[in-house]
Amino acid sequence: MKYENIWNAVDKLAEKHGLSPSGLAKRAGLDATTFNKSKRLRPDGKQRWPSLDSINRLLEIFGLSFEQFYALSSDEDEKESSSIPFIKLSQLSELNLSNTDNLPIQSWAKILFPEFRESLYAIEIDCNAFAPIYRFGTTMIVAQNSDIRKADRILIFTKDNQVLIKEFIRRTPSKLVVCDVYNPTNDEENILISDIIRLNRIVWISQ
Repeated sequence: MKYENIWNAVDKLAEKHGLSPSGLAKRAGLDATTFNKSKRLRPDGKQRWPSLDSINRLLEIFGLSFEQFYALSSDEDEKESSSIPFIKLSQLSELNLSNTDNLPIQSWAKILFPEFRESLYAIEIDCNAFAPIYRFGTTMIVAQNSDIRKADRILIFTKDNQVLIKEFIRRTPSKLVVCDVYNPTNDEENILISDIIRLNRIVWISQ
């Protein structure tokens, strides 16, 4: 992710709506100085990034996906180098994944994401099954090859073609212990390792 691109996208969004950076912040319900030029460097001269909360607020107020926001400051070459595969959640269960070591992401559509890695892909949640934690239209960025730690949110692909969104608790020799991300009781659930085809970590969520 490039520091300049994020701040350029903020400026382009403000310009698009006829606003100053201060006006943009106020429109989003933020402190008027949030996006000011003076806030982009720390007193020691180091770069200061906008907070994820403030960016998410812009996306919500202006009805943008992160891809649309990031594209405001990207040229075509940069867009191509920052693209990752993308699919809707409902389409995953339609794929026959049992005979492949890796997901067939080469044929998927693409969206922009500022840190390009070959192992990343994106999923749009197109159902209400995971509300209110993950609402309809939420985009998840998922890593195919990533270490999984306690409290990480994960995608589990099972042999019976289910795609589950869970929170990782621990692993035993025979079972994966997880809990629901959208159930406030957080009751533990055991899934047999032998029933799992693939386990991927969710690394970023749009809200």
